[in-house]
Amino acid sequence: MEPDRIVVDVAVVGAGPAGVAAAVAACGCGASVAVVDEYGQPGGQIWKRPRGTDAVPDEARRWCRALERSGARLLADTAVWGVRDEHTLLTGTAHGRAGTIRAGAIVVATGAYDRPVAFPGWTLPGVVTAGAAQSLAKAESVLPGHRILVAGSGPFLLPVAHQLSLRGAEIVAVAEATRRREWVRAGPRMLRHPARLRDYAAYRARLRGMAFLWGHVIVGADGDGRVESVTLARADGAWRPQAATERTFAVDAVATAYGFLPSIELARALGCAVDGAAVVHDERMRTTVPHVLVAGEVAGVGGAELALAEGEIAGYTAAGSRPRSATLRRRRHAAHFADVLADLFGPRPGLLELCDGATTLCRCEDVTVDELDAAIAAGARTLGALKVATRCGQGPCQGRICAHLVAARAPEPGDALFGPRPPLRPISLETLVEAQADA
Repeated sequence: MEPDRIVVDVAVVGAGPAGVAAAVAACGCGASVAVVDEYGQPGGQIWKRPRGTDAVPDEARRWCRALERSGARLLADTAVWGVRDEHTLLTGTAHGRAGTIRAGAIVVATGAYDRPVAFPGWTLPGVVTAGAAQSLAKAESVLPGHRILVAGSGPFLLPVAHQLSLRGAEIVAVAEATRRREWVRAGPRMLRHPARLRDYAAYRARLRGMAFLWGHVIVGADGDGRVESVTLARADGAWRPQAATERTFAVDAVATAYGFLPSIELARALGCAVDGAAVVHDERMRTTVPHVLVAGEVAGVGGAELALAEGEIAGYTAAGSRPRSATLRRRRHAAHFADVLADLFGPRPGLLELCDGATTLCRCEDVTVDELDAAIAAGARTLGALKVATRCGQGPCQGRICAHLVAARAPEPGDALFGPRPPLRPISLETLVEAQADA
């Protein structure tokens, strides 16, 4: 089968809020645009809906319709799994068809995924991330369990608990790692964002009567074959559990939400520099590679409002136009709110200290804390050396889950990421064979 070959002015990878806004803006400037997304409909995780339905917020519906009218070509159910050269992306469809997209400019809007937190029992069936639980509930009308405890930090806990309860789950408790007094101290900075405060108050009102525990973290999950109970403890300001404060709850599912990590694999494969967990960029969303731009969570986690503004800016820039000053101001306002959330809910040292020696850190290769510590004692000092010694990061996820957990234990600081390698996303052998034949 002959691979699909597409040539456009602008390729947008990701059809969440950032990618949709980028495509609409670039098309509005006269550029030809292709948008690639692994899901069957635009909207990304935040606007995800059951296939074939239009059950999304009004803002999402307006943007998705604007994408339909823009003239952009949407390649749904399609993954970008590699890079042939600096302007050519390798794609594969859900049905195994290979393809390429060659573009003058590339907008990487690949979003983010839930930050993994390792603790005893986190690999038990029924222990899932909150994003996964919400996605199952929203898109598939499936619950991970019926008695669910939601734990983590930040405002994402509330919509997840609400979504699960709407589907019939009993929310045993919502455990927030930050303490109430920390929220109070952040209050003056929050006053610049009254709409966000109203959203939070509305969710709290919907969850009235549900147990809400301030200043608690997960310390372990137990069960025979799947999770049956979860233990929380009071946390100090660094999110370290306090002795003799444990509480155990009977559950059949646990959803954890300790923030997000940007999906930066494609940007790194294209040669873009990163700073911490996000891709380096300027105010016009240009990266260190001149024709590659970023938008949304890959540029730093900040929510839909920031993603939309950044997407518009990236789309204008990719099409060779100057972003509107009003859009730049909107981005700065949204970025301020993201900074407030990062300061209040960003991960703290205690999360990395929840493991015991038997806790698995690399799930793909089944590498435990004890095995990593043994490799360190034998002389492995860096993340790369630990990868060679233990195989951590060599599995299918390429370290997306374990890299930051393993890097935190490495004696010598350095790159906290394993090197990206194709395929960046899971693809069929048929796709790989077609792509090789076309190389």
